[in-house]
Amino acid sequence: MTPPVTSIVEGTAPNWTSEPPADIDTVLFKRLEGEKLVSLSWSEATYADKIGVRYYLQLDTKGNEFASPLEFDRTAATEMDVKIGALNALLMQRYNPAEEVEIELRIRAFANEDLANLYTSAFSMKVTPYLDVPVPEALYMMGTATPVGFNSADALASHKDGDVFYKYLKLTQDGSFRFSDKQADDGFSYNFGKFATVSSNIEAAGDDDGNFKFTGETGWYEVKADFTNSELTIAPFVHEATTYTFDPAQVYLVGDYADTVASWAPDNSPAMIMKSEGVYTLETMIKDGAMLKFVGQPSWGDLDWGNLGGDGYEGIIGPKGKNGNITFDGGDKTYFVTLDLNQGTYKIEEAAIYLVGDATEAGWNIDNAIELKWRPGHNAYMGYVPLKNGYFKFFPVKGSWDNGMGRINDSEDPKGGLLGGENKDIPSTNTSSDYQLYRIAVWYDADASSYKYSVLDAEMILVGDATPAGWSIDNGFNMVYAGEGKWVTYVDMNASGGYKFFYESGNWNSGYKEFDATGKPGELSLEGGDPNISTPGEGYYKLTIDTYNMIYTKEMMATRKMYLVGSPNGWDINAGIEMTWDDTNKEWTLTTDLLAGDAFKIFAEAGNWDSGFKFKYEMLNFEGGDPNMSTPDGDGNYTIRFSLAERTLTFTKN
Repeated sequence: MTPPVTSIVEGTAPNWTSEPPADIDTVLFKRLEGEKLVSLSWSEATYADKIGVRYYLQLDTKGNEFASPLEFDRTAATEMDVKIGALNALLMQRYNPAEEVEIELRIRAFANEDLANLYTSAFSMKVTPYLDVPVPEALYMMGTATPVGFNSADALASHKDGDVFYKYLKLTQDGSFRFSDKQADDGFSYNFGKFATVSSNIEAAGDDDGNFKFTGETGWYEVKADFTNSELTIAPFVHEATTYTFDPAQVYLVGDYADTVASWAPDNSPAMIMKSEGVYTLETMIKDGAMLKFVGQPSWGDLDWGNLGGDGYEGIIGPKGKNGNITFDGGDKTYFVTLDLNQGTYKIEEAAIYLVGDATEAGWNIDNAIELKWRPGHNAYMGYVPLKNGYFKFFPVKGSWDNGMGRINDSEDPKGGLLGGENKDIPSTNTSSDYQLYRIAVWYDADASSYKYSVLDAEMILVGDATPAGWSIDNGFNMVYAGEGKWVTYVDMNASGGYKFFYESGNWNSGYKEFDATGKPGELSLEGGDPNISTPGEGYYKLTIDTYNMIYTKEMMATRKMYLVGSPNGWDINAGIEMTWDDTNKEWTLTTDLLAGDAFKIFAEAGNWDSGFKFKYEMLNFEGGDPNMSTPDGDGNYTIRFSLAERTLTFTKN
């Protein structure tokens, strides 16, 4: 049995084998937590007896004489790398984050309780620890202090510069807020306590979610979340003598973005329309390679907003001195440019108007509203839309009931007129419960200082002495709707003469013409007058007009034929039952036996499934897919008559 030791046994203390640095003065960073701050090595401590020795790296406040040291985990080795993360974790047991502290460090050698602790000499360093909070890749702001509330899907993105995030927006006094690393409910919350220091206008909200509370005056602010120094600050933004607000009286869109707008000329640039407090919009054409920004005066003054952080298209605005140009490839299309100073955002959206109502296939579901795209050739938002009996209304944004446009009063013609005023729901001109197709257009009338609309029966006719219709605007040769703004027909063309396409019978002002047959053949413009489109020559042609893209095509067909394909021939598209051309009545006919359950279509081209006709929206239609036609009156022998000029298909039971 070992007798008890009555006095501490001394030994030889360890010494540094490589002198520790004497000039460490550093700020620790979370992003560098795995990196080495310093390497230490020392000699072995020795005692009279060979005995296992363990070593501890100690630290304490300089001048405290290691009265209450903190220690790293023990090691049997005589060297160690001090990692930034491990040092920070130890410091945070005693010291405040983001505050510099001067400490001393030394090695303690320990064998057992009967032997004295032995120490190296101490060395000192100055360090600033960090609050151990993960630095996000992205940071989003939400809350009642912001314009978006606590809906995480609407949380506002900030701009990242290293480990510092910036956001400029309107904040409301006494509102609460927090941050998240994603626009989702399962994001990591950066709330009160996640920053070591906050500015004087921020305090704890005292709610269950641990949110921040903004105590400053309602206004436009710079929010700076600095994860380098674990600091959150909110401050008004001031440039020169101008304090930025969220509702300047006027905003102008400047830059090099459209041939019709002077390049980088604030005194000759269009003023944006204030949609609501702090929200401005402008409808404009934008070319490829466009650069633009916003100014708050018709000059290069202090109020200036652009893409936060430099040139680009991030959708986040920054004030003067913090921004670059907004860059965008517009392809010469028309867009809505919106500046939202409340949210600190901008967006560029292809111009559209949306249609919703119980007269439409969308019903009163604003999320499924029907889009009318901007058609530059028509200088209007236009589309072909099925309507039944009921009402409808126009909206500028899908999914939002804001800023709806109806007719000015109940006496305004449902077929077209001014929008605005009392914004009354517009009654459909179709009184049936069955859908019919209409050509609907919305445009801005500068003379009336108002938007207007028109609702016309969907049609397209050929008129001209090159066609069977001649120059009769009231009795044109009908074309058949083929979907996506396209109309198609098969027609005999004369050897001489000309023609035009018209979207409204009886209206000479509804004509499409080929404005440059030599330089840009096939491109159309919607304007009256000459020139007419010249005949392609005598023959049987397939003509197609694309009203959305303002082009037309002509294709000479080898034969003037139509085919019945379906149950009677086993749906063999290559062996359709040929119909006979009746030159007197200008129609195709077929007499054949049909069974009660037969289904079929009429096709214009053998072997081509895309050349079939059907009935849709109470009219002859050229789109693919269902529905098929069917035997109208049970088994029997039928004479079928098909007229493209009249867009009719009749069955006579013999």
